[in-house]
Amino acid sequence: MAPGRDRISQLPTDILDHILGLLPIKNAAKTAVLSSIWRGAWSSLTQLNFDDDFFCHIDRKYHRVKKSNKEYAPSLYVINKVLLQHNGTIRKLILNFSNVGKLTYRYRSFDFDQWLLLVTKKGVEEMYIGVNEKAYKLPSCIFSCLTLKRLHMYGVIIGPVDLPRILPNVDSLCFEHVDFGPKNLLRRAVDVPVLENLSFLSCQNIFYFNLTAPKLCGLTIKCCSSNVPDKFLPVNLDLKSFLTLELEGSLQEFGKEFTKLGFQLNVEYLKLSCFSHKSDVRTSAFVNLLQLCPKLCKLEINLSQLEVVTMGCVDAWLEVLEKLHSAAQINKMLQTLKVTSFSGSKTQILFIRKLLASFSTLKKVIIVHMHYGLKEENRITKELLHFHGTSIKAEIIFV
Repeated sequence: MAPGRDRISQLPTDILDHILGLLPIKNAAKTAVLSSIWRGAWSSLTQLNFDDDFFCHIDRKYHRVKKSNKEYAPSLYVINKVLLQHNGTIRKLILNFSNVGKLTYRYRSFDFDQWLLLVTKKGVEEMYIGVNEKAYKLPSCIFSCLTLKRLHMYGVIIGPVDLPRILPNVDSLCFEHVDFGPKNLLRRAVDVPVLENLSFLSCQNIFYFNLTAPKLCGLTIKCCSSNVPDKFLPVNLDLKSFLTLELEGSLQEFGKEFTKLGFQLNVEYLKLSCFSHKSDVRTSAFVNLLQLCPKLCKLEINLSQLEVVTMGCVDAWLEVLEKLHSAAQINKMLQTLKVTSFSGSKTQILFIRKLLASFSTLKKVIIVHMHYGLKEENRITKELLHFHGTSIKAEIIFV
């Protein structure tokens, strides 16, 4: 290579953009001193990441300025400057306001709205918007962005939808720590015609969120709660379409809602977290949920909460587990069982043995466990496969 030749600067624009996109904003901006070609490259990045590292860097640099200062918040000033000087398309935007104080949301919400409006006009395809204070109301422009494909919102406030809204290209939508009350959110539906994956994580009152998603394939609901009696699932959500269902907690509420619908689900992959024996009502809800999924092919259960059964509830728990046989009469397509957080306790082994004995269609059992030696794995396998003198033909795989 000839002396002084800069091959990096001769790379295609899309590759340079990818390289700079892997850097924090502050480091991407520093590349401007490398050459004339790099000088303006950072201002046309297609990926902008204003995350915790960015805010921490700015706070350290301007540590004498209070973060709650409504007149001058250094990190917000930098974001404003970067966005205003940006040229071209922004494909991905991360705005994580976890280090912003509540007063800043109050006095600078107009700026936040303008940033998001600007980005929605720059061809954005993926957005993460994170707020810790639940003090920022998301502008309506987010729900009418034509280019958006993936949207993740954390801690924001979602106001009433007064006009018809459509996200024509969004295939992945995630709400985390969002409260969907009050009732006026039901006024208009958000149309997401190609949505495939929808997630609600630690949300409240998801019933009030009105959306239509005819092509929904995967639904995830974890640690959600509702203030409305007997109303839990999002209104107008088509529950016949999704094939993958992931639930954590509130199995009883899910079971009641699904049962009231009056039809069976088309779920092929069911994933359950925080499964516990502590309440026979919850275990009954587990059996009822299986019975609502006749097309179930794969079942995954996290056993981290399946602790040692006390003598006072063991009989009641075993009685409920016997109901698994009735579920097996419906779930004739179940072939794969995966259990995670397996510690090898007697309670966990008993539960898996009951599943194996009930579902003769099982062909593969995947156990995710703490490290065991080959001798211990062989012992557990033998204990699982030979239950009450019946030899189970399912393959046991330890990972």
